[in-house]
Amino acid sequence: MQEDTTPPQPETPLGDVLQPRVKRILERNGIHTVEALRSAYPHQLVKMWGLGMFRFRTIEKAFFPGKSFTPARVYAPVRHIRGSSLNGALDPATVKVLFDAGITTPEELKAVEAAELLKIKGLGVNRLREIERAFFPGQHYELPRGKRQAALDDAA
Repeated sequence: MQEDTTPPQPETPLGDVLQPRVKRILERNGIHTVEALRSAYPHQLVKMWGLGMFRFRTIEKAFFPGKSFTPARVYAPVRHIRGSSLNGALDPATVKVLFDAGITTPEELKAVEAAELLKIKGLGVNRLREIERAFFPGQHYELPRGKRQAALDDAA
């Protein structure tokens, strides 16, 4: 068996062809070279956070002359919270609240009681119900009665 002795091709940086804002968006999304840009074209680029169709067309003109990709539907980019494996299972805002509380995996989430979840700043009843639907199907935490409700029941 013969080994491939050709040296690997050097990666080409994006350079100054694009506006600084577009280049920052690409780099924030992990695209730092022309090769990475070519492999992400067109589907990954269209879905990138911060990269709308106008900026997409700018990239197309600079790196793909003569091509014009038109998606059947432009989807809103999906926000992901870096470092959390709860992305996709829950609303990004809920994932962020849980991430801020130090809960980043389904196992960590399942280990916390519902009453404790409600103590997390920014996590109310609606977010709790979302978590129940996603991770505890069929379970429904009964909320403790508030002082006002208890007083109304005692008066009756």
